[in-house]
Amino acid sequence: MSYIFTFDASACTGCKACQAACKDKNNLPGGVLWRRVFEISGGEWQRAGDAWVNNVFAYNFSMACNHCIHPKCAGVCPTNAYRVRDDGIVILDSSKCIGCGYCNWACPYAVPQYDCAAGFMSKCNFCADRIDAGESPACVAACPMRVLGFSTDKSYSESGYEAPLWSLPGAEHPYPMPEYSRTQPHVLVKKHPAMANNIKKVVANREEVKTGKPKSELPLVIFTLLVQMAVGIIWVDLLLYLQPLALNMPGNYIPGSLLLVLAGGCLLVGTLVALLHLGTKRNAWRMISNLKKSSLSKESLLVGLFGMSLATLFIADIPALHWLTALFGVGLIYSMANVYYLRSMPAWNNSFTLFSFLLSAILLGQSLLGPFIFSSLIIVKLPSVLWIYFTVLPSSLLLCEAGVEIYLNRKKLEAIHWFRVALITMALICMLIAPVMLSTAGVLMYTIILLLVFTEEGIGRLLFYDQLRKRVL
Repeated sequence: MSYIFTFDASACTGCKACQAACKDKNNLPGGVLWRRVFEISGGEWQRAGDAWVNNVFAYNFSMACNHCIHPKCAGVCPTNAYRVRDDGIVILDSSKCIGCGYCNWACPYAVPQYDCAAGFMSKCNFCADRIDAGESPACVAACPMRVLGFSTDKSYSESGYEAPLWSLPGAEHPYPMPEYSRTQPHVLVKKHPAMANNIKKVVANREEVKTGKPKSELPLVIFTLLVQMAVGIIWVDLLLYLQPLALNMPGNYIPGSLLLVLAGGCLLVGTLVALLHLGTKRNAWRMISNLKKSSLSKESLLVGLFGMSLATLFIADIPALHWLTALFGVGLIYSMANVYYLRSMPAWNNSFTLFSFLLSAILLGQSLLGPFIFSSLIIVKLPSVLWIYFTVLPSSLLLCEAGVEIYLNRKKLEAIHWFRVALITMALICMLIAPVMLSTAGVLMYTIILLLVFTEEGIGRLLFYDQLRKRVL
Protein backbone atom coordinates (compact mmCIF):
# COMPACT_ATOMS: atom_id res chain seq x y z
CA MET A 1 0.00 0.00 0.00
CA SER A 2 1.36 3.39 -1.04
CA TYR A 3 -0.04 6.87 -0.63
CA ILE A 4 -0.95 8.83 -3.75
CA PHE A 5 -2.03 12.39 -4.58
CA THR A 6 -5.26 12.90 -6.54
CA PHE A 7 -5.91 16.08 -8.52
CA ASP A 8 -8.96 17.28 -10.45
CA ALA A 9 -7.50 19.68 -13.02
CA SER A 10 -10.93 20.31 -14.54
CA ALA A 11 -12.12 22.12 -11.41
CA CYS A 12 -8.93 23.76 -10.05
CA THR A 13 -9.27 27.56 -9.85
CA GLY A 14 -5.56 28.20 -9.35
CA CYS A 15 -6.08 29.91 -5.98
CA LYS A 16 -2.74 28.47 -4.77
CA ALA A 17 -4.04 27.80 -1.26
CA CYS A 18 -2.29 24.42 -1.40
CA GLN A 19 1.01 26.10 -2.31
CA ALA A 20 0.68 28.62 0.52
CA ALA A 21 -0.34 25.99 3.10
CA CYS A 22 2.66 23.82 2.21
CA LYS A 23 5.04 26.75 2.52
CA ASP A 24 3.52 27.79 5.86
CA LYS A 25 3.39 24.31 7.39
CA ASN A 26 7.00 23.50 6.52
CA ASN A 27 8.33 27.01 7.22
CA LEU A 28 10.02 27.15 3.83
CA PRO A 29 12.41 30.01 3.05
CA GLY A 30 12.06 32.35 0.10
CA GLY A 31 12.69 30.69 -3.25
CA VAL A 32 11.72 27.19 -2.05
CA LEU A 33 8.35 25.76 -3.10
CA TRP A 34 7.60 22.14 -2.35
CA ARG A 35 4.22 22.43 -4.08
CA ARG A 36 3.83 24.55 -7.19
CA VAL A 37 0.71 25.55 -9.09
CA PHE A 38 1.47 25.86 -12.80
CA GLU A 39 -0.70 28.07 -14.96
CA ILE A 40 -0.84 26.48 -18.40
CA SER A 41 -2.16 28.34 -21.43
CA GLY A 42 -2.12 28.24 -25.21
CA GLY A 43 -4.12 28.79 -28.37
CA GLU A 44 -4.66 31.82 -30.61
CA TRP A 45 -7.19 33.87 -32.54
CA GLN A 46 -7.73 32.77 -36.14
CA ARG A 47 -9.56 34.41 -39.01
CA ALA A 48 -12.55 32.47 -40.38
CA GLY A 49 -14.02 34.39 -43.29
CA ASP A 50 -15.30 37.72 -41.98
CA ALA A 51 -15.14 36.59 -38.39
CA TRP A 52 -12.47 35.72 -35.87
CA VAL A 53 -12.55 32.56 -33.79
CA ASN A 54 -10.19 31.32 -31.13
CA ASN A 55 -8.97 28.12 -29.62
CA VAL A 56 -7.52 29.81 -26.54
CA PHE A 57 -7.43 27.76 -23.34
CA ALA A 58 -5.96 27.81 -19.83
CA TYR A 59 -5.85 25.42 -16.90
CA ASN A 60 -3.96 24.93 -13.64
CA PHE A 61 -1.82 22.03 -12.52
CA SER A 62 -0.80 21.55 -8.88
CA MET A 63 2.24 19.38 -8.34
CA ALA A 64 4.59 18.51 -5.50
CA CYS A 65 6.83 15.46 -5.12
CA ASN A 66 5.06 12.56 -6.81
CA HIS A 67 6.58 9.93 -4.48
CA CYS A 68 7.30 7.73 -7.47
CA ILE A 69 7.49 3.96 -7.50
CA HIS A 70 11.02 4.30 -8.94
CA PRO A 71 12.26 7.61 -7.51
CA LYS A 72 15.19 8.78 -9.61
CA CYS A 73 16.32 11.09 -6.83
CA ALA A 74 16.98 8.15 -4.52
CA GLY A 75 18.77 6.24 -7.24
CA VAL A 76 21.33 8.92 -8.07
CA CYS A 77 21.97 10.37 -4.58
CA PRO A 78 25.64 9.66 -3.76
CA THR A 79 25.12 9.81 0.01
CA ASN A 80 22.01 7.59 0.22
CA ALA A 81 20.14 10.48 1.79
CA TYR A 82 16.83 9.27 0.37
CA ARG A 83 14.73 6.40 1.66
CA VAL A 84 11.34 5.06 0.66
CA ARG A 85 8.98 4.22 3.52
CA ASP A 86 6.82 1.13 3.47
CA ASP A 87 3.86 3.34 2.57
CA GLY A 88 5.64 4.69 -0.53
CA ILE A 89 6.52 8.11 0.87
CA VAL A 90 9.97 9.23 -0.30
CA ILE A 91 11.86 10.90 2.55
CA LEU A 92 15.01 13.01 2.31
CA ASP A 93 17.34 12.74 5.32
CA SER A 94 18.91 16.20 5.47
CA SER A 95 21.56 15.00 7.95
CA LYS A 96 23.16 12.96 5.13
CA CYS A 97 22.64 15.44 2.28
CA ILE A 98 25.62 17.34 0.86
CA GLY A 99 23.57 19.78 -1.22
CA CYS A 100 25.17 18.75 -4.52
CA GLY A 101 21.87 19.15 -6.40
CA TYR A 102 22.30 15.96 -8.45
CA CYS A 103 18.86 14.71 -7.39
CA ASN A 104 17.33 17.85 -8.92
CA TRP A 105 19.14 17.18 -12.21
CA ALA A 106 17.85 13.62 -12.37
CA CYS A 107 14.28 14.15 -11.16
CA PRO A 108 11.96 14.47 -14.20
CA TYR A 109 9.92 17.01 -12.25
CA ALA A 110 12.84 18.99 -10.75
CA VAL A 111 11.24 18.46 -7.34
CA PRO A 112 14.23 18.49 -4.92
CA GLN A 113 15.20 22.12 -4.29
CA TYR A 114 18.28 23.63 -2.74
CA ASP A 115 17.80 25.46 0.55
CA CYS A 116 20.54 28.11 0.48
CA ALA A 117 20.22 28.95 4.17
CA ALA A 118 20.40 25.33 5.34
CA GLY A 119 22.94 24.13 2.76
CA PHE A 120 21.08 21.01 1.70
CA MET A 121 18.31 19.87 -0.65
CA SER A 122 14.69 19.77 0.45
CA LYS A 123 11.44 18.30 -0.89
CA CYS A 124 7.83 17.43 -0.09
CA ASN A 125 7.56 14.60 2.45
CA PHE A 126 3.81 14.07 1.98
CA CYS A 127 3.41 15.63 5.45
CA ALA A 128 4.47 12.26 6.88
CA ASP A 129 4.00 13.54 10.41
CA ARG A 130 0.36 14.39 9.71
CA ILE A 131 -0.16 11.08 7.88
CA ASP A 132 1.20 9.20 10.89
CA ALA A 133 -1.22 11.15 13.09
CA GLY A 134 -4.15 10.15 10.88
CA GLU A 135 -4.52 13.58 9.26
CA SER A 136 -4.36 14.73 5.65
CA PRO A 137 -1.38 16.60 4.16
CA ALA A 138 -1.47 20.38 4.72
CA CYS A 139 -1.94 21.11 0.99
CA VAL A 140 -4.91 18.76 0.77
CA ALA A 141 -6.54 20.20 3.89
CA ALA A 142 -6.20 23.75 2.54
CA CYS A 143 -7.79 23.17 -0.88
CA PRO A 144 -11.15 25.06 -0.83
CA MET A 145 -12.48 23.30 -3.94
CA ARG A 146 -11.46 19.85 -2.74
CA VAL A 147 -9.77 19.22 -6.10
CA LEU A 148 -6.54 18.14 -4.39
CA GLY A 149 -6.78 14.97 -2.38
CA PHE A 150 -4.90 11.88 -1.29
CA SER A 151 -5.59 8.20 -1.09
CA THR A 152 -3.72 4.94 -1.48
CA ASP A 153 -2.99 2.93 -4.59
CA LYS A 154 -5.23 0.19 -3.19
CA SER A 155 -8.30 2.20 -2.17
CA TYR A 156 -8.67 5.02 -4.70
CA SER A 157 -11.68 5.25 -6.98
CA GLU A 158 -11.16 5.90 -10.68
CA SER A 159 -14.62 7.46 -11.04
CA GLY A 160 -14.19 10.55 -13.19
CA TYR A 161 -10.42 10.09 -13.31
CA GLU A 162 -8.12 8.89 -16.04
CA ALA A 163 -5.96 5.82 -15.55
CA PRO A 164 -3.42 6.28 -12.75
CA LEU A 165 -0.24 7.92 -14.02
CA TRP A 166 1.97 5.22 -12.52
CA SER A 167 0.47 2.75 -14.97
CA LEU A 168 0.87 5.01 -18.03
CA PRO A 169 4.03 5.77 -20.03
CA GLY A 170 5.40 9.27 -19.67
CA ALA A 171 4.28 10.22 -23.18
CA GLU A 172 0.65 9.96 -21.96
CA HIS A 173 1.11 12.15 -18.90
CA PRO A 174 -0.56 15.59 -18.98
CA TYR A 175 1.47 18.72 -19.65
CA PRO A 176 3.61 20.07 -17.97
CA MET A 177 4.73 16.62 -16.81
CA PRO A 178 7.64 15.52 -19.08
CA GLU A 179 7.22 12.80 -21.67
CA TYR A 180 10.49 11.05 -20.86
CA SER A 181 9.66 10.11 -17.25
CA ARG A 182 9.88 6.45 -16.28
CA THR A 183 9.61 6.93 -12.53
CA GLN A 184 5.91 5.92 -12.31
CA PRO A 185 4.58 8.86 -10.26
CA HIS A 186 1.99 8.12 -7.59
CA VAL A 187 -0.54 10.62 -8.95
CA LEU A 188 -4.13 10.28 -10.13
CA VAL A 189 -5.39 13.10 -12.38
CA LYS A 190 -8.81 14.08 -13.64
CA LYS A 191 -7.87 15.87 -16.83
CA HIS A 192 -8.94 19.32 -17.93
CA PRO A 193 -10.41 19.13 -21.48
CA ALA A 194 -7.55 21.26 -22.83
CA MET A 195 -5.02 18.64 -21.77
CA ALA A 196 -6.15 16.43 -24.63
CA ASN A 197 -5.64 18.94 -27.46
CA ASN A 198 -2.51 19.09 -29.61
CA ILE A 199 -2.07 22.86 -29.37
CA LYS A 200 1.27 24.09 -28.04
CA LYS A 201 1.15 24.66 -24.30
CA VAL A 202 3.34 26.93 -22.19
CA VAL A 203 3.80 27.65 -18.50
CA ALA A 204 2.38 31.17 -18.20
CA ASN A 205 3.67 31.82 -14.67
CA ARG A 206 7.21 30.50 -15.14
CA GLU A 207 8.75 33.31 -13.06
CA GLU A 208 6.36 32.62 -10.20
CA VAL A 209 7.10 28.91 -9.95
CA LYS A 210 10.83 29.33 -10.51
CA THR A 211 12.52 28.04 -7.39
CA GLY A 212 15.12 30.37 -5.99
CA LYS A 213 18.39 31.51 -7.48
CA PRO A 214 20.17 28.57 -9.14
CA LYS A 215 23.47 27.52 -7.65
CA SER A 216 26.58 28.52 -9.53
CA GLU A 217 27.79 25.55 -11.53
CA LEU A 218 31.18 27.14 -12.29
CA PRO A 219 32.97 25.00 -9.64
CA LEU A 220 31.70 21.85 -11.36
CA VAL A 221 32.84 23.12 -14.74
CA ILE A 222 36.35 23.79 -13.38
CA PHE A 223 36.39 20.42 -11.60
CA THR A 224 35.41 18.55 -14.77
CA LEU A 225 38.00 20.30 -16.94
CA LEU A 226 40.89 20.02 -14.48
CA VAL A 227 40.25 16.35 -13.70
CA GLN A 228 40.02 15.53 -17.40
CA MET A 229 43.25 17.47 -17.92
CA ALA A 230 44.95 15.40 -15.21
CA VAL A 231 43.81 12.16 -16.86
CA GLY A 232 44.92 13.43 -20.27
CA ILE A 233 48.41 14.19 -18.97
CA ILE A 234 48.78 10.61 -17.76
CA TRP A 235 47.55 9.24 -21.09
CA VAL A 236 50.02 11.38 -23.02
CA ASP A 237 52.74 10.33 -20.60
CA LEU A 238 51.94 6.67 -21.23
CA LEU A 239 51.88 7.19 -24.99
CA LEU A 240 55.24 8.95 -25.11
CA TYR A 241 57.30 7.11 -22.52
CA LEU A 242 56.14 3.52 -22.58
CA GLN A 243 55.39 2.92 -26.24
CA PRO A 244 57.80 1.91 -29.04
CA LEU A 245 56.61 4.99 -30.97
CA ALA A 246 58.98 7.00 -28.80
CA LEU A 247 61.67 6.13 -31.43
CA ASN A 248 64.72 6.02 -29.21
CA MET A 249 64.28 9.47 -27.72
CA PRO A 250 67.31 10.60 -25.70
CA GLY A 251 65.63 10.45 -22.35
CA ASN A 252 62.51 12.14 -21.07
CA TYR A 253 62.26 15.68 -22.37
CA ILE A 254 59.98 16.50 -19.45
CA PRO A 255 61.00 15.10 -16.06
CA GLY A 256 58.54 12.46 -14.94
CA SER A 257 58.19 14.21 -11.61
CA LEU A 258 57.01 17.39 -13.37
CA LEU A 259 54.35 15.44 -15.27
CA LEU A 260 53.07 13.94 -12.06
CA VAL A 261 53.11 17.31 -10.31
CA LEU A 262 51.09 18.83 -13.15
CA ALA A 263 48.58 15.98 -13.15
CA GLY A 264 48.37 15.87 -9.36
CA GLY A 265 48.03 19.64 -9.16
CA CYS A 266 45.14 19.64 -11.64
CA LEU A 267 43.42 16.84 -9.74
CA LEU A 268 43.91 18.47 -6.34
CA VAL A 269 42.78 21.94 -7.40
CA GLY A 270 39.80 20.51 -9.29
CA THR A 271 38.68 18.47 -6.28
CA LEU A 272 39.04 21.41 -3.88
CA VAL A 273 37.07 23.66 -6.22
CA ALA A 274 34.32 21.02 -6.48
CA LEU A 275 33.93 21.17 -2.70
CA LEU A 276 32.89 24.80 -3.07
CA HIS A 277 29.78 23.59 -4.90
CA LEU A 278 28.62 21.48 -1.95
CA GLY A 279 26.19 23.06 0.47
CA THR A 280 27.13 20.83 3.42
CA LYS A 281 30.84 20.14 3.03
CA ARG A 282 31.13 18.22 6.30
CA ASN A 283 29.17 15.38 4.68
CA ALA A 284 31.52 15.10 1.70
CA TRP A 285 32.94 11.86 3.12
CA ARG A 286 29.56 10.24 2.42
CA MET A 287 30.02 10.67 -1.33
CA ILE A 288 30.78 6.97 -1.90
CA SER A 289 27.82 5.66 0.09
CA ASN A 290 25.78 4.64 -2.96
CA LEU A 291 28.28 2.87 -5.21
CA LYS A 292 25.67 0.37 -6.34
CA LYS A 293 23.41 2.92 -8.06
CA SER A 294 24.93 6.39 -8.11
CA SER A 295 27.32 7.39 -10.90
CA LEU A 296 28.39 10.31 -8.73
CA SER A 297 29.52 7.88 -6.03
CA LYS A 298 31.50 5.90 -8.60
CA GLU A 299 33.08 9.10 -9.91
CA SER A 300 34.09 10.12 -6.37
CA LEU A 301 35.66 6.71 -5.70
CA LEU A 302 37.63 6.80 -8.96
CA VAL A 303 38.86 10.32 -8.25
CA GLY A 304 40.31 8.93 -5.02
CA LEU A 305 41.82 5.85 -6.67
CA PHE A 306 43.31 7.92 -9.48
CA GLY A 307 44.78 10.34 -6.94
CA MET A 308 46.29 7.57 -4.81
CA SER A 309 47.76 5.92 -7.88
CA LEU A 310 49.35 9.24 -8.91
CA ALA A 311 50.86 9.66 -5.45
CA THR A 312 52.24 6.11 -5.52
CA LEU A 313 53.69 6.69 -8.99
CA PHE A 314 55.47 9.80 -7.72
CA ILE A 315 57.18 7.66 -5.05
CA ALA A 316 57.91 4.60 -7.22
CA ASP A 317 58.30 5.14 -10.97
CA ILE A 318 57.26 1.65 -12.06
CA PRO A 319 55.96 1.06 -15.64
CA ALA A 320 53.10 -1.10 -14.36
CA LEU A 321 51.93 1.81 -12.21
CA HIS A 322 51.75 4.02 -15.30
CA TRP A 323 49.37 1.52 -16.87
CA LEU A 324 47.33 1.21 -13.68
CA THR A 325 47.02 4.99 -13.30
CA ALA A 326 45.99 5.33 -16.94
CA LEU A 327 43.40 2.57 -16.41
CA PHE A 328 41.97 4.39 -13.39
CA GLY A 329 41.82 7.45 -15.64
CA VAL A 330 39.71 5.55 -18.18
CA GLY A 331 37.32 4.49 -15.42
CA LEU A 332 37.17 8.04 -14.10
CA ILE A 333 36.24 9.53 -17.48
CA TYR A 334 33.67 6.78 -18.03
CA SER A 335 32.01 7.37 -14.66
CA MET A 336 32.14 11.13 -15.22
CA ALA A 337 30.24 10.71 -18.49
CA ASN A 338 27.68 8.50 -16.74
CA VAL A 339 26.92 11.36 -14.36
CA TYR A 340 25.61 13.30 -17.37
CA TYR A 341 23.52 10.46 -18.81
CA LEU A 342 20.14 11.79 -17.67
CA ARG A 343 16.75 11.47 -19.35
CA SER A 344 16.05 15.00 -18.14
CA MET A 345 18.78 16.13 -20.57
CA PRO A 346 18.17 14.35 -23.91
CA ALA A 347 20.97 16.30 -25.62
CA TRP A 348 23.53 14.71 -23.27
CA ASN A 349 21.90 11.32 -22.80
CA ASN A 350 23.81 9.63 -25.63
CA SER A 351 27.16 8.03 -26.46
CA PHE A 352 28.54 11.33 -27.78
CA THR A 353 28.98 12.48 -24.18
CA LEU A 354 31.55 9.78 -23.42
CA PHE A 355 33.22 10.36 -26.79
CA SER A 356 33.37 14.10 -26.08
CA PHE A 357 34.85 13.56 -22.62
CA LEU A 358 37.54 11.25 -23.99
CA LEU A 359 38.42 13.87 -26.62
CA SER A 360 38.50 16.55 -23.94
CA ALA A 361 40.85 14.61 -21.70
CA ILE A 362 43.41 14.08 -24.46
CA LEU A 363 43.11 17.63 -25.79
CA LEU A 364 43.35 19.26 -22.39
CA GLY A 365 46.29 17.07 -21.34
CA GLN A 366 48.20 17.76 -24.54
CA SER A 367 47.37 21.46 -24.43
CA LEU A 368 48.82 21.83 -20.93
CA LEU A 369 51.96 19.91 -21.84
CA GLY A 370 52.37 21.72 -25.17
CA PRO A 371 54.41 24.73 -23.94
CA PHE A 372 56.73 22.49 -21.85
CA ILE A 373 57.25 19.99 -24.67
CA PHE A 374 57.83 22.65 -27.32
CA SER A 375 60.50 24.44 -25.28
CA SER A 376 62.24 21.10 -24.67
CA LEU A 377 62.11 20.15 -28.35
CA ILE A 378 63.92 23.36 -29.22
CA ILE A 379 66.66 22.64 -26.70
CA VAL A 380 67.34 18.93 -27.20
CA LYS A 381 66.44 18.66 -30.92
CA LEU A 382 64.26 15.58 -30.59
CA PRO A 383 62.99 13.67 -33.68
CA SER A 384 60.55 15.63 -35.83
CA VAL A 385 58.20 12.64 -35.92
CA LEU A 386 57.07 13.77 -32.46
CA TRP A 387 55.05 16.46 -34.15
CA ILE A 388 52.61 13.66 -34.94
CA TYR A 389 51.76 13.62 -31.27
CA PHE A 390 51.43 17.35 -30.83
CA THR A 391 50.19 18.56 -34.21
CA VAL A 392 48.48 15.86 -36.28
CA LEU A 393 46.76 14.03 -33.41
CA PRO A 394 45.35 17.08 -31.57
CA SER A 395 44.38 18.71 -34.89
CA SER A 396 42.37 15.59 -35.75
CA LEU A 397 40.74 15.65 -32.33
CA LEU A 398 39.82 19.33 -32.70
CA LEU A 399 38.20 18.59 -36.06
CA CYS A 400 36.23 15.75 -34.44
CA GLU A 401 35.10 18.02 -31.62
CA ALA A 402 33.92 20.73 -34.03
CA GLY A 403 32.03 18.09 -36.01
CA VAL A 404 30.32 16.71 -32.89
CA GLU A 405 29.31 20.22 -31.76
CA ILE A 406 27.72 21.00 -35.13
CA TYR A 407 26.08 17.58 -35.45
CA LEU A 408 24.49 17.57 -31.98
CA ASN A 409 23.11 21.09 -32.36
CA ARG A 410 22.33 20.96 -36.09
CA LYS A 411 18.62 21.61 -35.52
CA LYS A 412 19.29 24.89 -33.73
CA LEU A 413 22.81 26.28 -33.97
CA GLU A 414 22.75 29.34 -31.73
CA ALA A 415 25.44 32.03 -31.55
CA ILE A 416 27.09 30.36 -28.55
CA HIS A 417 27.56 27.13 -30.53
CA TRP A 418 29.14 29.01 -33.44
CA PHE A 419 31.37 30.83 -30.97
CA ARG A 420 32.60 27.51 -29.61
CA VAL A 421 33.26 26.24 -33.15
CA ALA A 422 35.16 29.49 -33.86
CA LEU A 423 37.38 28.92 -30.81
CA ILE A 424 38.08 25.34 -31.94
CA THR A 425 38.96 26.66 -35.41
CA MET A 426 41.34 29.23 -33.93
CA ALA A 427 43.02 26.54 -31.83
CA LEU A 428 43.36 24.37 -34.93
CA ILE A 429 45.01 27.17 -36.91
CA CYS A 430 47.41 27.89 -34.05
CA MET A 431 48.17 24.15 -33.83
CA LEU A 432 49.24 24.09 -37.47
CA ILE A 433 51.30 27.27 -37.22
CA ALA A 434 53.10 26.55 -33.94
CA PRO A 435 55.57 23.89 -35.23
CA VAL A 436 57.28 26.34 -37.59
CA MET A 437 57.94 28.81 -34.80
CA LEU A 438 61.18 27.40 -33.40
CA SER A 439 61.49 30.13 -30.78
CA THR A 440 59.78 31.48 -27.72
CA ALA A 441 56.96 32.53 -30.06
CA GLY A 442 56.15 28.84 -30.44
CA VAL A 443 55.87 28.45 -26.67
CA LEU A 444 53.53 31.46 -26.61
CA MET A 445 51.47 29.92 -29.41
CA TYR A 446 51.02 26.69 -27.45
CA THR A 447 49.98 28.74 -24.42
CA ILE A 448 47.33 30.41 -26.56
CA ILE A 449 46.19 26.96 -27.73
CA LEU A 450 45.81 25.91 -24.08
CA LEU A 451 43.64 28.95 -23.33
CA LEU A 452 41.49 28.42 -26.42
CA VAL A 453 40.93 24.72 -25.72
CA PHE A 454 40.18 25.33 -22.03
CA THR A 455 37.70 28.09 -22.92
CA GLU A 456 35.82 26.14 -25.58
CA GLU A 457 35.62 23.09 -23.32
CA GLY A 458 34.30 25.29 -20.51
CA ILE A 459 31.60 26.66 -22.81
CA GLY A 460 30.56 23.11 -23.66
CA ARG A 461 30.05 22.29 -19.98
CA LEU A 462 28.22 25.55 -19.23
CA LEU A 463 25.79 24.79 -22.07
CA PHE A 464 24.78 21.63 -20.21
CA TYR A 465 23.79 23.58 -17.10
CA ASP A 466 22.06 26.21 -19.21
CA GLN A 467 19.87 23.48 -20.73
CA LEU A 468 19.10 22.20 -17.24
CA ARG A 469 17.80 25.62 -16.22
CA LYS A 470 15.60 25.81 -19.32
CA ARG A 471 13.61 22.71 -18.43
CA VAL A 472 9.85 23.24 -18.25
CA LEU A 473 9.76 22.15 -14.61
